[in-house]
Amino acid sequence: MKKNILISLLTVLLVLVGSTLSLAEDQVQTKEVYLYASPSMVERLLDAEEIKYKSLELNQYSIELNEYKVFLSIDDGDIILTAFFNGEYTLNRVNEFNLKYRWAKLYLDSDGDLTIQQDLSFTGGITLENIHSFLQTYGVLLDALSAHMQ
Repeated sequence: MKKNILISLLTVLLVLVGSTLSLAEDQVQTKEVYLYASPSMVERLLDAEEIKYKSLELNQYSIELNEYKVFLSIDDGDIILTAFFNGEYTLNRVNEFNLKYRWAKLYLDSDGDLTIQQDLSFTGGITLENIHSFLQTYGVLLDALSAHMQ
């Protein structure tokens, strides 16, 4: 008798575990994943985000992000955002910014212009949500940089 009850309880437990696993499988979300950036994908994204852009040359764009002029490049299937600020900036201020903020690199280029650059690697795949977040983060960094350097 005890053996039959134990077998019944195990059977019920296995059925419950099986249906829980089935529910978990049903709740998996699928999203489109991009393995590389292409001009057509970038242009569709910029249009969807209502970001003004101008095609400069192959895989190069000038975009307007948070009222800043930003250069978007596609390099080996990855996206690179670059913006320049004119003025006199010290390496101490640049280093302070780099210590405080991550995700982008800030440096003085060969012309002495303050340059902020952020790369998005498509290695392993990227969703549109990742790219949207990447653009938003860069906009926030531009605002933070402008405030930091004043």
